[in-house]
Amino acid sequence: MKDRIILFIKIVLVVVFFPLVAAAFLVSCLVNLTVRAKNKKLVETPLGQYIEVDGHRMSVLVKGRGARTIVFLPGMASTSPILEFKPLYSLLENDFKIVVPEKFGYGQSDIVKENRDYMNTVEQYRKALAILGIEGPFILCAHSLGGNEVELWEQHYPDEVEAFVGIDANLANVPCDWDQDFWYRHWKLEAFYSNLLRIAGWCRRYFRPGLKILLTKEEVRIYKELSCKNESNPVIYSELHNKFAANDLINSLPLPSQPTIQFVNAPAWYVKGEEGKFGPYEEDWIKAHQDFAAASERSKILYFDCGHCIHCFAYEQLAKEIKEFVNPTEE
Repeated sequence: MKDRIILFIKIVLVVVFFPLVAAAFLVSCLVNLTVRAKNKKLVETPLGQYIEVDGHRMSVLVKGRGARTIVFLPGMASTSPILEFKPLYSLLENDFKIVVPEKFGYGQSDIVKENRDYMNTVEQYRKALAILGIEGPFILCAHSLGGNEVELWEQHYPDEVEAFVGIDANLANVPCDWDQDFWYRHWKLEAFYSNLLRIAGWCRRYFRPGLKILLTKEEVRIYKELSCKNESNPVIYSELHNKFAANDLINSLPLPSQPTIQFVNAPAWYVKGEEGKFGPYEEDWIKAHQDFAAASERSKILYFDCGHCIHCFAYEQLAKEIKEFVNPTEE
């Protein structure tokens, strides 16, 4: 009897369930194509401005006033750096010049099919700033894996970096227990899943935690369409394949010594100064930031328990701390 029930369930799945799922997926794909075509002009109208870098179109936002410049660098797979950093830079633009360059494959910039070596990305950021006539030194504010790009910038062009503001920034000295083969296999599966979301338009549902309520309705629409443009594009996976090489290059050189303020995600008990037990990688993550700060000529670390996207939750405190740390009124 049990075998017959199992056989019946399998037949139902094959005859009814899977065809329904396939039909729903096909309908979603057709609807997605229609919506993307309708919103094409909305997506391509620049939030900032377009410039040409290495033969491709790059989107860059420049605003604010002040003698000192903060350059915002996104974490990996950021849908729209200009929109994701908006809550934070909106509180800083009266004191600083704000620059948000969207590297290729991100935001409204072109998606390119080329090897995304991390040093090449740094060079393209530098070219963009030169084209815009913006001179350093710069305060580099980076989220997540953008921290690796800042480390390379500091190590290879130290005179161009006034300070490093890290928003739960990935640092090359964070120990990684994953070997490269496991890393690549994991992201191949992620790529397959993400491509399904993009083709069907289902990735429109995903936002950086906390961000949706901070944007206007028009900006939410733009963000959703950009997610369908950029999800699982070849730039992201080229960056993933270059991660280990970037870490090796950074770790082969001394830790940077420029001033740094690091905003670090940590367990709630640690933030409160209570006793507790670290989860996987948490202790290594915190220690890596402490070691990085110790190598700096001037540093500060603040801990938060609001998740990885601290700038979408504690942006008011971050803006206040950044202003105080870099002291914009000092001549």
